Amino acid sequence: MPQKRINLLFFLIAVSPINQAENTWTSIQPSYQQVSLTGFSRARDDMVLSTEVAGKVKTVFVDVGDIISVHGNVSCLDDTFSKIDINSTKNDIELAKIDIVYYQKQVNRFSELVRKKNISINQLDDVQRQLATAKRVEKSKQLLKQRQQEKLKRHCIKSPSGWFVEERYVDPGQWLDIGNSIVKVGNYSKLLVPFALSVDELNALKSMQQNLTIWLPEYQQHIPASIERISPAFDQQSRKIQVDLLLAKNLPVQRGGLRVNLILKLPDPDNIFLIDEKALDKRFEETWIKSKEGLSFRVNLLGRAENGKMRIQSPQLKAGEQFKIIHP
Repeated sequence: MPQKRINLLFFLIAVSPINQAENTWTSIQPSYQQVSLTGFSRARDDMVLSTEVAGKVKTVFVDVGDIISVHGNVSCLDDTFSKIDINSTKNDIELAKIDIVYYQKQVNRFSELVRKKNISINQLDDVQRQLATAKRVEKSKQLLKQRQQEKLKRHCIKSPSGWFVEERYVDPGQWLDIGNSIVKVGNYSKLLVPFALSVDELNALKSMQQNLTIWLPEYQQHIPASIERISPAFDQQSRKIQVDLLLAKNLPVQRGGLRVNLILKLPDPDNIFLIDEKALDKRFEETWIKSKEGLSFRVNLLGRAENGKMRIQSPQLKAGEQFKIIHP
């Protein structure tokens, strides 16, 4: 007998008004729509390599599609005359050193003669001036040699290793002036995908940046991504903001032109909400819902959503408000 009373007590609690009240009301939620944007990958960095000296192209080490080697060599210009100039400057330096040795000896001799008062002090001053001039000439020629050696290095154009050659503009034997382009190279170890987003789309992107992924339709694969940069500028014509996404390294291929889909979850405009289908009261081709305060609102039924939810529209509703379950 006591056992039956306990079971009856549990039954009464289970069907009590307090428990029923928990399942009597449902909250409306904002409705979202998925927007798919398409972009195409490009190199993380591009640069056009140009010559800093004029000359004839002697060698081109790379062609379109090649990967730059660890040495970074791209092309070299004929450096024959630069080497001759360096050798000439080295010869001038040696001559200046000979003069320095000679005038140093003269200064020592004339200093002794002045001490003995055999010559005037003016003669010593003249020799000291010639020694100082020889030293300055030697210093000037050393600087000239450094400049010529640096210019000699710039006869060979180098690129960061591991980059790809995108375009090649020269051939051996071609004459180049200062500033002429040699090749265009790109860093494809990291890929960027540019998008032009509205303010709402940008806010949606920022809200999902902790777990941001993009979709590669050609490879049927999701890839992690991150926001690389957001332009502070605003395009007045398109009313969009430029955003670059950086793709993760584990890509099927590292190249430009990969089609990328970015899926954004945007709030529906025009007061569209989601509500449990059980809260809808359909009467004479009209749909109503009833609030906790006992007020009835007529809503436009827009269609079915996921998880037993329906999309409704009404300017009188706000997200989070509770409405009665009509059909439990």
